[in-house]
Amino acid sequence: MYRLGVNFDLTYITAGIVDIEGNILIKESIPTLKYRKFEEIIKDMANLCIRVVNKYGLNIDNDIEFVGIGCYGSVDTNTGIMIYSSYFGFKNAPIADEMRKYINVPVVCENDANCYALAENKIGVTKGFKNTIIVTIGTAISGGIIIDNKIYHGLDFGAGEFGHHVIVFKGENCECGRNGCWAAYASTNAIVRDARIMSIRHPESLMFKMINGDVRLMSFKIPFEAAAKGDVYAENIVEDYKKYVAVGLINIVNTLQPEAIAIGGKIRKIGPEFVKDVSKIVSEKTFGQYEYENKTKILMCSLDYDSVIIGATMLEH
Repeated sequence: MYRLGVNFDLTYITAGIVDIEGNILIKESIPTLKYRKFEEIIKDMANLCIRVVNKYGLNIDNDIEFVGIGCYGSVDTNTGIMIYSSYFGFKNAPIADEMRKYINVPVVCENDANCYALAENKIGVTKGFKNTIIVTIGTAISGGIIIDNKIYHGLDFGAGEFGHHVIVFKGENCECGRNGCWAAYASTNAIVRDARIMSIRHPESLMFKMINGDVRLMSFKIPFEAAAKGDVYAENIVEDYKKYVAVGLINIVNTLQPEAIAIGGKIRKIGPEFVKDVSKIVSEKTFGQYEYENKTKILMCSLDYDSVIIGATMLEH
């Protein structure tokens, strides 16, 4: 028997068949088109699953043990209902029941960051640790908590939303509707915003030249690339960004003291030097840093975007 993992993301839905060792045998993606009706999106997801299985020469009803779905939002893992997603605008969306209209196998749903954390715990960089946290940094910031090698969900399946703890009172607007959230300062969208503002204020900067004066072309990589070439304006942006990332991690360490925190998501593309620099700040500023013999390790996730698919096939069902 095989397992089918799905990454139900904001932009794309990706489905893949995964073997017992966590290897993806085949996968395909379709655009999410998130502004459509919930039922239309889930129907396309089910059809994608059937197509991937058929393409591999299997039958979804006979050869697939279960379908695991990593969702971009808070999910009741007992019922397969997406309780809330600020990005999709879903409330109490019955994903599992809707999927079962099209496929006759068990469907298990989980938050995507939790799937990521589980995959890293089983076969990735945090394997061997019992109590770990994954923080994914991209257009948003989310996280997954592993305690005694199991996902910790919290009271209402919302644990791990680290991006929405406030670090600046009355600070920048966050997509969640509040102000000053960590995500508003440490997401990749945040550094793009700050780099655009800096480029407009200083057209002599290398960043401004790299985008030909069109701030719409700014990406989260450009400040890092410009800083590496000695652009003082980009250096200021990058150094502030590292501090913002570190502030959130320090809060997590001070609260939970996990054995390790692994950073994943888009920010992995910057490279291990970024994690090394952030780790240094965390080590210096964590409460009681001189008192504790054991310190939380700050690591880079070893798995990429596909970790959600892999982790979804490792869920209890």
